[in-house]
Amino acid sequence: MKTVFTVTGVTREGHTLTLQPSVCENGNTVTVTIPRERLCNPRFETLIIHSSLTTAHAGDRGYMFFPTNFYYGFALCRFDEKPNTLFRTWPTATTVCGICENENAVFVRVQGQACDARFYVESKDGEYTISPQFRFDGDEPDEDVSVVYTKMPNATYSDMARFYRQYQMDYKGCVPLKERARKREALRRAAEGMELRVRMGWKPIPTPVRHQNLKNEPPMKVACDVATLNKIIDKMHKKGIKHAEICLVGWGPGGHDGRFPQQYPSDERFGGDEALRECIAKAQRLGYLMVCHTVSCGAYEIANNFDRDLLTKKLNANGDPEPYVREHYIKGGLNGGEPYHLCAKTAYEHYAVKDLPKVRGYGFYGLHYIDELTAIIPEKCYDKNHPVTRKQAWEYHRKLARLAKDLFGGYQSEGYMDYMNSDVDAILYIGVQSKLTHEQNPLFDEGIPFWQLVYHGIVMSNPTSQTVNYPVKDTYQHLKFIEYGGRPLMYFYSKFGDNHNWMGDLDLHCGSDEEIDAAVDAIKVAYDEYEKLKYLQYEFMENHEKLGEGLYRVTYSDGTMITVDYEKGNYTVEKK
Repeated sequence: MKTVFTVTGVTREGHTLTLQPSVCENGNTVTVTIPRERLCNPRFETLIIHSSLTTAHAGDRGYMFFPTNFYYGFALCRFDEKPNTLFRTWPTATTVCGICENENAVFVRVQGQACDARFYVESKDGEYTISPQFRFDGDEPDEDVSVVYTKMPNATYSDMARFYRQYQMDYKGCVPLKERARKREALRRAAEGMELRVRMGWKPIPTPVRHQNLKNEPPMKVACDVATLNKIIDKMHKKGIKHAEICLVGWGPGGHDGRFPQQYPSDERFGGDEALRECIAKAQRLGYLMVCHTVSCGAYEIANNFDRDLLTKKLNANGDPEPYVREHYIKGGLNGGEPYHLCAKTAYEHYAVKDLPKVRGYGFYGLHYIDELTAIIPEKCYDKNHPVTRKQAWEYHRKLARLAKDLFGGYQSEGYMDYMNSDVDAILYIGVQSKLTHEQNPLFDEGIPFWQLVYHGIVMSNPTSQTVNYPVKDTYQHLKFIEYGGRPLMYFYSKFGDNHNWMGDLDLHCGSDEEIDAAVDAIKVAYDEYEKLKYLQYEFMENHEKLGEGLYRVTYSDGTMITVDYEKGNYTVEKK
C-alpha cells in the first residue's frame, strides 16, 4: 500500500496551507522533510504532518505508544473501541512514538526542529492517528523540519527502545554509565548510594506577597537547621548507612524558591555559612556525598541580583517584548513571589558562570542539582539584547549541565525530556503519576517504562514523584519503583505549602529525635534493598513484558530478570 503524507500549516495571518514535503525512502526508513526556506515566507504558527504509516483502526492487532507530559510519562494505547479523543503531548518531550506488534509497526522520531515538536494523538470514529505537530509562533525555524519513520514489522516497544538507545549512543553523545563512572569518582560514588534530599526551609505558598522585598518578605519555616542535619547524618552513620548522596534543598536565602537567582549565602536561620561548611565536611568524612539544589530558570524581585533586563521577554498583544511570568505558577505565585522566568542565555552567561563556583566553594561535591531543566519547555526570549530560540535555549541548558559536571563532579535534574541526556547523570523523577488510567485520559491503557528502556544504564533515575519515600508508602509504589529500575530517593519534607504534595502525603520529618529515628529507619530500608540491586544501575534494561494481569518481567543486559507481581504484592530476582 502506498504511503501517504499530508502536511498542513497555519500561517501567522491565519491562513491554512497544504505543503508538499520531500520524501526519501531508504530500505525500511522513510524521512519526510520540509525545508526551512519554505517555512520562512510566509511564516507559520503551526505545522502538522499526517501519515498513513501512523494510522490504525479499531480491531487492528497491536497498540501505539507515545509520550504524554511530565505527569504521566509514556502511555500505551490498544486499538480497541475508544471514544473520540484528541490528546496533545507535552511540547519538546521525548519526541518519539510508535505503532507496535503488527505487520505495520513503525517507530517515529522527530529529527529536525524537535525543539518545537509534539504529537497529536487521536481516536476518531474508530481510526487512530499519531501526527507530529510543530509550533513556530510566527518565527522562522532554526532548521529543516524532518521526521524519520522506521518500519519495524511486529516490533515491541522494547525493540524500539533498544533501537532508539543505540541511536542516542551513536549520534547524540550518550555514554553508558559504567564507562562514565570509571572516569568520574563523584558519579561512581553516586551510583553506589541512594539519594536523600532534605528541604531545610520555605516561605508560604501560595505566596501572600507577590512582590517581595526585605521588609515585606513572609516568614520562613525552618524545618531542618544545620544542627538537626548533623543529627540526621550521625544517625544514618550509626545505623550502618555507608553510602548516600545528600542533597540540601532550600539551604539558601529565604529557603526553597526563596530569592533566586540569588543562590547564597546560606540563610542564617539555619545556622550560618560556617556551620554549614563544617557539616558538609563532616558528612564527607563519614563517606557521604553532599550536594545542593539551585535554580537557573526562575527569578524573584527580592533577590540581591535581580535584574529585569535579564529576564525572558515574550511578545505581548501589541507585539512588544515584556518580562515573562511563568504561566504554570502564575496563579499562586511561588515562595519568592512573582514567578518571573530567567532567560536561558543570561542564566548561563551572567549568573551561573559567576555564582556556581561560589556555591562549589562551600564544599559541595557530587551530582549537583539544577532544578527543572529536563522538565520544562525551553522558552524563547525576544529581548533584542539576548534573544534565544527554543533550540538555543536547549543548548544553554546543556552548558549549565556541563558547568555543573566540571565544578561539582556531576549533574542531575528532574523530568523525562531527553534533549540533554548526554550531559545528565541522574533524574530526580521521570514523571509524577505511577499509574495511568482511562480516567486520566481515555487513550491511556497503561504506562510503560519506555524512557527507562532507553536510558537505564546511561542515566540513573527514580520512576515517579509518587515513588519518593517508597518504604513508608503502599506496596504498589514499592513495586513500581522496582519494576522501573529506580535509584532510591528519600526526602525530608517532600510536602510543603498548601497542596504541594505531588510527592505524596506520607513524608519524612525531623522535628524531634523520635521523628529522626523513624525517618532513618525508613532510609535504611531503601538502603539495604539498594545494596542488593545497585549493580543493575550499570546494566541496560533490555526488555519489559507483561506476563499477565498485574504481572511484569524486566530483563537486564547481564541476564538478571526481575518479575513484579502486583496481585501478590512481591517481586523476585533471578540472576544468570
